[in-house]
Amino acid sequence: MSDYFDAVTYPFRGVAYFFRRPSLWKYAGAAVAIHLLAFAAIVILYIHFRAGVVESITPGRFPPWLRTAAGWLFSILLLVAALFGALLVGNLLSLPILDALTERILRDLGESLPPGRGVRHALWRCCVNQTLKILIFGAIQAAVLLLYATPLAFLHPPLSTFLGILFLGFDALDYPLDARRIPVPARFGWLLRHPGATLGYGSVLFLVLLVPLLGTLLLPLTVAGASLLAHRLDSPNGRGYC
Repeated sequence: MSDYFDAVTYPFRGVAYFFRRPSLWKYAGAAVAIHLLAFAAIVILYIHFRAGVVESITPGRFPPWLRTAAGWLFSILLLVAALFGALLVGNLLSLPILDALTERILRDLGESLPPGRGVRHALWRCCVNQTLKILIFGAIQAAVLLLYATPLAFLHPPLSTFLGILFLGFDALDYPLDARRIPVPARFGWLLRHPGATLGYGSVLFLVLLVPLLGTLLLPLTVAGASLLAHRLDSPNGRGYC
């Protein structure tokens, strides 16, 4: 539990670290601009398609009051999915910038990293890594849905939320792990060795994401905090994962 409570402080440490170093601010400006564009595009798509999607997935045999309640519930779930989608799209498009920010911070902390990579290689690597992570996370969430076929269906909402928070923490901590060129399967091994820290960091990010646009505006700062946390958890030369 000590790792959990310690990790909760690292988003705030990232903010302090970031604002003491004006040379890092250019990375924040570029990353935030890209994320705002992605967010605007996803919101426009949500507004345009929400009604049709909700109508298509709401069973017609429901009475009117239940259809209305289901419509509100599905709309909220779609909104949450859209916000996560905007975050993932923004992460993909801003990856080269956040990569450079992460590497800059880790090198300033004394870590020896592999040579930098070009934008095209970074984007390709991100597509592969993000696809693998989403497939694995999606498979786990799909397995949890099976609870609805059992008397334990009431466990699905808290368990699904727990997994979502864990994924948020892992997604942020993935930046320093990727900067060290750790393969995706080995990153899940890293997660298993530091579940408390990952969950603690993700808990703060989950609360931040509840405020519209705040997660987007603070993304470079949370990446900075994740870099500081990963550096503390591992050895100074970045080989603590071995």
